Amino acid sequence: MADFIDSEAEESEEEEELEPHERKKAKQAKAAVEDSSEEEEGDEGKDRDAIAMEIFSDDVSILTKKSRRRPKKAARKKPTRKSIFEVYEPSELKRGFFTDKDNEIRNTDIPERMQLRQVPITPVPEDSNELNEEAEWIYKQAFCKPTVSTQDAHLSLEAREKQRKGPQTIGKIRKALDFMRNQQLEVPFIAFYRKEYVQPELNINDLWKVYKYDAKWCQLKQRKENLIALFEKMRSYQFDEIMKNPDAPISEHIRVMKDSDIERLKNVQTTEELHDVHNHFILYYAQDLSAMQAAWRAKEKERRKEERRQARIQRMAESEEGTEIPEEVDDEEDEPEPETLKYANRSGSYTLCTKAGIGSLAKRFGLAPEHFAENLRDNYQRHEVEQEAIDVQEVAKQYICPKFPTVDDVLQAAKFMVALQIAREPLVRKCVREVFFERAKITIRPTKKGIKVIDESHNCYSMKYIKNKPVRDLSADQFLKLTLAEEENLLIITINDTIEGNTSSSYIDEVKQLYIRDEFSKNVQDWNALRMECVERALVRCVLPDLRTELKRTLLEEAKESILKACCRKLYNWIKIAPAQVSFPDEEEDEWDTSKGLRIMAIAYVPDYSQSAFACIAAPDGDITDYLRLPHLLKRKNSYRDEEKMLKEADLGAIRNFIFTKKPHLVCIGGESREASMIADDVKSVIAELVEAEQFPTINVEIIDNELAKVYANCNKGTSDFREYPELLRQAASLARKLQDPLIEYSQLCTADDEILSLRYHPLQEQVPKEELLENLYLEFVNRTNEVGVDINQAVQHPHTSNLVQFICGLGPRKGQALLRVLKQTNQRLENRTQLVTACHMGPKVFINCSGFVKIDTNSLGDSTEAYVEILDGSRVHPETYEWARKMAVDALEYDDDEGANPAGALEEILEAPERLKDLDLDAFAEELERQGFGNKSITLYDIRAELNSRYKDLRTLFSSANPEELFDMLTKESPETFYIGKMVTATVVGITHKKPQGEQLDQANPVRNDETGLWQCPFCLKNDFPELSDVWNHFDAGSCPGQATGVRLRLDNGISGYIHIKNLSDKHVTNPEERVSMGQLIHCRIIKIDVERFSVDCTSKSSDLSDKNHEWRPTKDPYYDQESEDKDIRTEQEIKKNKQRQTYIKRVIVHPQFHNISFAEAEKCMANMDQGEVIIRPSSKGADHLTITWKVTDKIYQHIDVKEEGKANDFSLGSSLWINGEEFEDLDEIIARHVTPMAAHARDLLYFKYYKDMEGGLKDKAEEFLKDEKKKNSSKIHYVISASKNYPGKFLLSYLPRNKCRHEFVTVTPDGFRFRQQMFDSVGSLFKWFKEHFRDPIPGGATPGTPRPGHNSFGSATPNINNMNPEAIQRVAQNLPSHMMQTLSAVANQTPHYPHTPGGAYGANTFVNTPYTPSGQTPYMNLTPYQTPKYGQQTPSPLPSAPHLNGPFLHPGAVTPSQRTPTYRGVPPTHSPLVHSSPHPSPHARPFSVASDHGRGYDGPRGFSSESPRSGLDWQKAAEAWAARSKGRDGHSGTPRMDGRNTPRTPRTGGDLERSKYITKSPRSARSTPRTNNSPHSMSLGDATPLYDENI
Repeated sequence: MADFIDSEAEESEEEEELEPHERKKAKQAKAAVEDSSEEEEGDEGKDRDAIAMEIFSDDVSILTKKSRRRPKKAARKKPTRKSIFEVYEPSELKRGFFTDKDNEIRNTDIPERMQLRQVPITPVPEDSNELNEEAEWIYKQAFCKPTVSTQDAHLSLEAREKQRKGPQTIGKIRKALDFMRNQQLEVPFIAFYRKEYVQPELNINDLWKVYKYDAKWCQLKQRKENLIALFEKMRSYQFDEIMKNPDAPISEHIRVMKDSDIERLKNVQTTEELHDVHNHFILYYAQDLSAMQAAWRAKEKERRKEERRQARIQRMAESEEGTEIPEEVDDEEDEPEPETLKYANRSGSYTLCTKAGIGSLAKRFGLAPEHFAENLRDNYQRHEVEQEAIDVQEVAKQYICPKFPTVDDVLQAAKFMVALQIAREPLVRKCVREVFFERAKITIRPTKKGIKVIDESHNCYSMKYIKNKPVRDLSADQFLKLTLAEEENLLIITINDTIEGNTSSSYIDEVKQLYIRDEFSKNVQDWNALRMECVERALVRCVLPDLRTELKRTLLEEAKESILKACCRKLYNWIKIAPAQVSFPDEEEDEWDTSKGLRIMAIAYVPDYSQSAFACIAAPDGDITDYLRLPHLLKRKNSYRDEEKMLKEADLGAIRNFIFTKKPHLVCIGGESREASMIADDVKSVIAELVEAEQFPTINVEIIDNELAKVYANCNKGTSDFREYPELLRQAASLARKLQDPLIEYSQLCTADDEILSLRYHPLQEQVPKEELLENLYLEFVNRTNEVGVDINQAVQHPHTSNLVQFICGLGPRKGQALLRVLKQTNQRLENRTQLVTACHMGPKVFINCSGFVKIDTNSLGDSTEAYVEILDGSRVHPETYEWARKMAVDALEYDDDEGANPAGALEEILEAPERLKDLDLDAFAEELERQGFGNKSITLYDIRAELNSRYKDLRTLFSSANPEELFDMLTKESPETFYIGKMVTATVVGITHKKPQGEQLDQANPVRNDETGLWQCPFCLKNDFPELSDVWNHFDAGSCPGQATGVRLRLDNGISGYIHIKNLSDKHVTNPEERVSMGQLIHCRIIKIDVERFSVDCTSKSSDLSDKNHEWRPTKDPYYDQESEDKDIRTEQEIKKNKQRQTYIKRVIVHPQFHNISFAEAEKCMANMDQGEVIIRPSSKGADHLTITWKVTDKIYQHIDVKEEGKANDFSLGSSLWINGEEFEDLDEIIARHVTPMAAHARDLLYFKYYKDMEGGLKDKAEEFLKDEKKKNSSKIHYVISASKNYPGKFLLSYLPRNKCRHEFVTVTPDGFRFRQQMFDSVGSLFKWFKEHFRDPIPGGATPGTPRPGHNSFGSATPNINNMNPEAIQRVAQNLPSHMMQTLSAVANQTPHYPHTPGGAYGANTFVNTPYTPSGQTPYMNLTPYQTPKYGQQTPSPLPSAPHLNGPFLHPGAVTPSQRTPTYRGVPPTHSPLVHSSPHPSPHARPFSVASDHGRGYDGPRGFSSESPRSGLDWQKAAEAWAARSKGRDGHSGTPRMDGRNTPRTPRTGGDLERSKYITKSPRSARSTPRTNNSPHSMSLGDATPLYDENI
């Protein structure tokens, strides 16, 4: 099209360049060219191009050629006219019905819809029995065969009874088929003019069903004939193969084609059975198909050759003697082989077994598949099983071959063959299909997504959980809804494997009994086991999976069919309405005469103040004559703004003048919203004023549905009809025309754009194929149009009515378009029906179909024509019965034969006095006609009499005003399916309702005084700010008391007003609703009552009603609802939520490159590909005031550090100060720089140390194994190895073998260096140098752990656990502390300690082995600042309570008096981070307790732990707790050193040992336990390794 448009533009430009006289000559030349080209083309081409010119009028210039190019001097070629095929796109031609196929349909004398049917209508030979067979087949399939699911649940019992057809229907179906196939009569003609042959069994809808099933029959018959031809070919091929060697025995693997096979194929009734027969054929004959096709082609070639030879001989015989006939050249040698369908090798394995000879073993199972099928059909053993005498194993050995080398392989192959033979047997599949479809059950379960998505507003809510629901109980479109939910991954639909039997719970078990021998010998039982296995395999693996797919497809088709019927019912209810009728008997003016139609005024608006409403007047013929713009129609007359009142009054005044001058017979308003009621009231008031002031007749005001008007206003047809009109004015035009004739207005959407599909018929209409829905909707138009009749002349004069012509019986879009075009081109009216043939060139078959439905207004013709006016052309009487109508008129008037009665005059006379027809004996007339050979015409005669009484009486339902319920649905755009009692909705609070107190109530009022405030409260409105009692009475007297609150007013989303009574507001008693709701608040509530007249609902917002645990309000659940499974899923979901809540973290808003909102597992997964030392900062599950820093120690080993935040602005932001183990940091970058990066560097040093080995995460067993191997290689050295610990990230396991026993200690990585045996080292070299010099020294905290006994100290007595002490008891102890102890504790808590040495660990203290310690918030932390670094081995003084310098850490129970201490190897500068002491090897019986500091630094101790609330000193509660624990430990354990230093330990103890002993403990994991860090001390057997456990563990 673009090329043509360009050429047109170029032509116009060049023509403009010409001089005026030259331009005139060019136009004349063009006209001459066009005339000459038209003469050359045939009539057909002229007609088609003329149609194209009419439709594509905008592109006429495209068809012209340029006359002359100015620059060119040479003469141009003679221009020729282009055809429409060269000008327009094929899609445009197809859309306008201008293709060759369209032209053929137009010219063929067969009804257009019959030509367009997918399976063409074919006549049946007279001597054929096909019609009888087809009628019986249609009766069984269309009217007797029940659907699998329930599809008539919406019908009443009477309607269901009417649907049942008796056997006499078969004859009626046969007659209808004869009319359709042999006489090409369309359904409406048969329904209206052949009633005697089809009624009362078949109505018009039944006839359409017969018409559709005729197509199915023809298709099935064609497929059967094709398959029969294939069977015949195979039988002929087998016969030829056998006759090649007739004496040879037939091979066992060949199944000979029998007559019974062909007979069975002929008896096939459904496409499913045909498919079964075809698959059965493929199973046995697939391997022979290629050879059969080749042999058949060879035979055909020989047959044709022989025919040519015989024809040549005959010509020679007939020719004169001596005349030689040239030999024909055999040109078939070079013919290519015709393409044949290559069948899928579905039975390849079966063919393999057959070639291996297993087929004969399959036959020895004792029962042929067809015999088993008959047993199954009759449900008893009609055919006995022939038992093989030889044992199964022995028989199988006879068939061992290279393909199947063992007995088991042979038996498996045999079972496969037998099972496949049974599964492919058509009768078996038919029997199982019937049982399965009848007894199948479905189970439905929601997916995880479905559990959340499918709520009570979802259309699958009632079937969310279904258990064993029979498919026959599915109704209407239920299965389609379920299938859509399954496609959205909301549901899982399962068709159960088990089928109930007739007498047992398993149908398969019953079927097995029909294939076994009823004997009890071992041999028989072995064979029976094989047989039963074959049956189960055939059904479970082959048949049932296919049937499940088939069942789902059938259920889906039935559901879609129900949607189609619902859509057609909806359209039928729309177009069955007759034009509105009103009359004004008291008015004598012609303007109020409604006999020729109504003049309608329509108003269209949208609920938007900024958009103007429009009104228009439609004349009786449908033309829009006047319109009015109403910009302020939606404003209110009682508005508080004077300007709005004036504007509103101006619009109402305009409406008053418009109605007064145009005098509409009826006013209609589009039902867009609730404002339509207000507009209707305004218009009614205007009319009332006119009635009162101007003696105007009362005009009805109607509110009608505007859905059609909105679609029309936006569709291509509406836009082209009213190009200059705004959308709302087009809506108003459509509303007016709809009242004048709904059928005509709905037909406006029946265009090539299929705009009729834009209307909403059903929520699931999009799931039905578009073509199928369109076809069914058009059939409704066909039915109604032929019932009403079409005035062709009116369609020509008023184009908006022309769309109905296509629905006339026998016509269609193409033929209807051609009819109108002929009348337009000849510019004549259709004056009688005969002109359809004479003037419009209509064929006899189409004329017979359509003539009775073409209405001609004979009254309007009058004297304007010279042609004979047939008065019956204006009636439903068909031209073929005109003579009978005239005879009835003459007989009714009782003319004598002598009078020479004029039948035409008699008709005119009888139309004026139709009551005279009542005396006719039509039954006698019908008998006479039947005697004359016209057949039974009794119903036709009665129809003629009814038509003469009232010609073309409108049989549609009279128009009536919308009732309150219809008006409610129309204005709210709701329906009973979308708005119902019990529905949960959201609503906006718009006010509180009060009940004003009456006089008697005021007299009995009892105001209450508030003793606290001294103010008085009103007992009604509860206002409580009255200073004096008199003010309350003044409040009453002034009438300012609104009264007691009675409820809450709501506004729903759809504009409906709602109300919640105060008793339904909450389950608890509510006195003042304002305490629960506020103005503008959005709340959830349930509808408990709908008042359609007041457009209001009553609601409840009680929690009990919203949750509705008793299912009082929610949609009713299916009878097969599986409540147990739903409850189980709910419990599971709740448990998952609880677990998730325990493990979840709060997402934080922190801007830092290393911060990620991820969990523990996700962090470790991310760090898998990161380098060593990389950091991820993430939220902590401890709460919004904690963060966790994860850094990579090495591959698969990650340390998690807890960070406490303080000074937070909100839960999502970062704290202003960050704390790690009592040390404060300003921001995250400082933590990374000062804390993590140094540790990562020190860890890297160890990782690159020459004696570092990866021991699978620091496993001691692996280290021992490695050391022992090294020892064997070189026994003179003391071997050692270091490895990273996975269980305790941040620690490295140092393993060495001094003699025969391997020893293990931990080296802890800290920001300050390496901590080993309570010594700090700043480099790997110094660490291992010290280790080599002192590895034989006693390990601080006790000997190398052996086999510890948890729960006992070195002296055998239990050590108390202070974590189990009652806090109240601790408080009481704290109150009873001696004064000197209180002073000591005060000094400890508030002063900077300067004690020169770190106290030692507990001697003989208790501990648990292999249990890491979690410091709790109860553990006091001391401020320990190193004062000096004593020499190694120097004694440290005992800390006495009276000592002025006593500022050491607080000792826990079990701790020795720190009288002997070993100084550390090197001192730690005071500026470093606070450290927590730990000992790599505590005593196996020691159970010391942890002590940490908040801010200070312990003497050469490691980093401390973070407490719940870091403080600078020790509070009294912690001090009391520690003192009580120490007292208890001192009193309850013998051998525990006392404070006076009298205890003498067995071995010298280092100061660090004592300090470390306080941290080696294990506290149970509790809700308030503090985080564990991986550099905190561990149990004695694992050294000083307490890992930080992530919160997600």
